[in-house]
Amino acid sequence: MQQFTFSWLPFLVVAAANFFLSWLYYSPGVPWFKAWLIGAGMDPEKKGPTEAEKKAMPGLMLGALVATLVFSGGLEFFVRALGPTSFAGGALVGALLWLAFVLSHSLNTRFEGRKISVLVINNAYYLVAYAAFGGLFAVWR
Repeated sequence: MQQFTFSWLPFLVVAAANFFLSWLYYSPGVPWFKAWLIGAGMDPEKKGPTEAEKKAMPGLMLGALVATLVFSGGLEFFVRALGPTSFAGGALVGALLWLAFVLSHSLNTRFEGRKISVLVINNAYYLVAYAAFGGLFAVWR
């Protein structure tokens, strides 16, 4: 049976880093923000959130927090289970997980009417995050 070790500190660091880096990646200051908004069907000229959007924000943030914890734990599990010993090996595991699970599911969102620009912007972040954090888990024992 596969032995699995779990390390709380790398798990929490990756979860926090992913949460805040994704927040920065999708912030209005980045060059692709307007293209992402348009591709997602939102109005880039809108000046602020509606009352309904403000009320929904705590639930959205909680969902994002849960998602980043699941991401961090799942990535740590697979990297440690497969046992790469170098950053490059961990990055490869992360990239393969992205390819097998994230990209394949993202392509299925095309049925929801999402534009290719949204898929490219989202998956660029996901690929970098999976590879970088996979490499980090591989070397941080």
